[in-house]
Amino acid sequence: MPQDPEREKSQLHRLRNKLNKLERFVAQDYPQPEHISYIARIGVRRAFFLTQDRYSYDWFYGRGHPNKLHEPALSHSLFHSLSRNSVFVDVGANLGYFSIIAALRARAVFAIEPQEFLISRIHANAAANHLGNVTLIHAAAGAKPGFVNIPKVGTPATHVGESENRVLMIRLDDYFAQEWQPTHLKIDTEGFEHHVLLGAQKLLAAQPTLYIEYHRNMREFGHSGEEMWDLLKDFGYKITAAAHRVKSDEFVEIARADLQNHEGQMLFCQPAQARSIPE
Repeated sequence: MPQDPEREKSQLHRLRNKLNKLERFVAQDYPQPEHISYIARIGVRRAFFLTQDRYSYDWFYGRGHPNKLHEPALSHSLFHSLSRNSVFVDVGANLGYFSIIAALRARAVFAIEPQEFLISRIHANAAANHLGNVTLIHAAAGAKPGFVNIPKVGTPATHVGESENRVLMIRLDDYFAQEWQPTHLKIDTEGFEHHVLLGAQKLLAAQPTLYIEYHRNMREFGHSGEEMWDLLKDFGYKITAAAHRVKSDEFVEIARADLQNHEGQMLFCQPAQARSIPE
């Protein structure tokens, strides 16, 4: 008995969908051969990042020219401000890009990342650079300790509250002091930055150098950029900003009233009274 043409068409459609999914799955592990890794060059130093998986490949090669340094203003500023005595804490480490760059010069680096699938990628990138001074912490950071919901697997824009998956939340003040007092602190938590700072007020009193991504959706978590600006000023910081693709010498000081014009940019905060960093 001949098969119903409509049924045959439906089966063919399902088969094509399966093949398309299979192709996408295979592509996740086999990107273009010439792009199995990304090299960040800063001065005479180089940092290597593995890009065999689709997420890493898209993060490094889908955001700009493969031979250009990512976020050059922050990359150069961070790298050249570190010394062999520096301690760098990277909150929202993602693939560990800034953690690895910092580890080339700093005494110790702590990479804090709540998404479980990224932990192994940070570890692999640290291993690829033969670094023994990077400590991975699978947790979120906030104003008080406890638990928070966040997906095991997400995107660079994934933020707190998007999943039923529970992850440990820590206060930075409870973990970093004395020997591990941060000299540099980077926070990129997709709008949760003010909460992180509220849990780090003892650290802020010591005035580490700060790099804070100013996200547009901060109000979704009950705070505003202006509140964060006020908090940083209370701790004696000079606040400057730079877009992600500008050169390292283009940080400009910003006023509270102009803060909204810098959404999506990196805030670079230093003590208003400059201090020297011992070598």
